[in-house]
Amino acid sequence: MTAPRSEWTSPAPRLHLARWGSSGAPILLAHGMAGSTHWWDDVAPLLTPGLSPAALDFHGHGRSDWLPDGLYGSNAWTQDIEDARRLLGVERFVLCGHSLGARVSMEYAARFPQRLSALILVDFLAERSRGTGEREFERARGMPQPVYPDVETMAKRFRLQPRATLLAPDRVEAIGRQSVRPAAGGGWTWNFDWKALRYVYEPVWPTLPKIRTPTLIVRGGRSTVFDRSAYERALALTPGARGVELAPAHHHVPLDTPRELAEAILSFLPPN
Repeated sequence: MTAPRSEWTSPAPRLHLARWGSSGAPILLAHGMAGSTHWWDDVAPLLTPGLSPAALDFHGHGRSDWLPDGLYGSNAWTQDIEDARRLLGVERFVLCGHSLGARVSMEYAARFPQRLSALILVDFLAERSRGTGEREFERARGMPQPVYPDVETMAKRFRLQPRATLLAPDRVEAIGRQSVRPAAGGGWTWNFDWKALRYVYEPVWPTLPKIRTPTLIVRGGRSTVFDRSAYERALALTPGARGVELAPAHHHVPLDTPRELAEAILSFLPPN
């Protein structure tokens, strides 16, 4: 029987955490851009009872508060991870991040190596290219916060970015329903602050050699975000890193292959 999900929020500015179980070594899960704790709903229960999983919503995402100044970036989100650690009351923990969460996690590892027993980086954008995806991103970041008349309309319009996934359309729509909040002036909007899209994706190559924590790098075998050459370069630059490719998965590894990702995490970590 898997552990049920429970919710936990800090005082203002609110930082939201989800937890599954309380036995085993602590592992904190960090989502990608425009994601939330729900991206880990199918992975976290598979890590129990050997691990005690928790996931956070970065500020500007999910059920955490939005920053009044809209100044999101690695410094603010790295502090979110440190604040989550304090809320959980742990001295050392395993940190696992996907996509944007992986980039923030490697920054945390470089700054707070004494806090981590292991680091897991899942399918992340190592540096931004100037292809079609970049043009779409630039258009999106220049838009104001969108507002819709109802949740039904939003759920039908919801798309993963990038869109490729193993999930059935009804599962993608269900994630869309979990990704909304009431808009300030009426109607509904997405539960992430559009200003977060202003985050600058600097190349990660200077950060990776600074990591001194045992590290697992995971690539979706069909990912167009973290291609094979970037994966191999990341492995070469990260001291002592191990790698695994999950062949069926696209970029959204926690959604596409949750069981295989959980197995890779558990295989990498030493027994308690």
